Amino acid sequence: MTDENLYNDQPTWSAWEVCLKHWRAYAVTATMAVLLAMVVCSSIPKSYSAKVIIANEKEETDLLLGLNSFASWAKTAMNDQEGLRQPEVYSKLVSATDFAEEMAKVRIPPLHTDYYHHILDHHRTPWWQSLFTSSTDEHTRIIDIIQDNIRSKASSKYKTITIRVNDQDPLVAALIADSARIHLQRHMADYARDRAHRDLVQAAVKLNQEKERFTAARNDYVHFRETHNDLSTPRVISMEEHLQKEYASAFTGYSKAMEQYRRNQALVGKFSYTFAVLSNSTVPLHPSSPAIVGYILSFVFLALTLTTWAVLLQHAIRTPKVHSPWI
Repeated sequence: MTDENLYNDQPTWSAWEVCLKHWRAYAVTATMAVLLAMVVCSSIPKSYSAKVIIANEKEETDLLLGLNSFASWAKTAMNDQEGLRQPEVYSKLVSATDFAEEMAKVRIPPLHTDYYHHILDHHRTPWWQSLFTSSTDEHTRIIDIIQDNIRSKASSKYKTITIRVNDQDPLVAALIADSARIHLQRHMADYARDRAHRDLVQAAVKLNQEKERFTAARNDYVHFRETHNDLSTPRVISMEEHLQKEYASAFTGYSKAMEQYRRNQALVGKFSYTFAVLSNSTVPLHPSSPAIVGYILSFVFLALTLTTWAVLLQHAIRTPKVHSPWI
């Protein structure tokens, strides 16, 4: 038999036919994957999720209407605080270590303890996590768990932030979500107040500088007019125009500095920071994790993928390698 006849006599198998021929292997691996997924899920402690959705209080700027003549200045100055009003700012603050340190001190009245000791005494982890325990101290480990439990998600489109708290106790999850909202508002209020005072000090310094510049330009112009009676020569006319421009520029700068100073004064006196609570936290009735269906689908998909690779590889090894005479 020639090589050409041998090549033509070889049966051709599609990948689907090869895999279908080994259906028993797929059934066994899928069953094992389901059992393994159930074992993994049973080893993961149940966790409950509570969330609260907040947004900037829109009526807050209306408080500035009581400033009468300062109203337009103050409302324009709100743009200077736009950085504070971006939800991403809140999200970064929630994920900070200092925020977790404060949340660790929050009291949980029903349990007669604080959040730190609740995590220390009642937080359970999967058995395999002990195999990868790091060398961090106990305090750092608890703070890391609190940071992982308290998450936030900002929405630039709707100008909202969602604070989500996961805990193995549903009541604790709801209480900590409310406490996180209160602490976040307090943080932002303190930050806004400090920034407003800092901006007022800077505005006062700027105002004094512009006032000195304006006074000097005015005195120079007045002195020039008093000491020059003949204003018809080109040199005197040029000097007068120059001093007039300096005087006008200094007056404009002084006016803007005064306006900015009054804006900052208005913000210090009237600026407040409040949230509109769009969705309050409630005690969750059903656990949010582990997601049994998700684990089963993931394990089965992985098992079927590995089985397919093994079947095709085995078929490729066992199939004789016959080369075409035309190659």
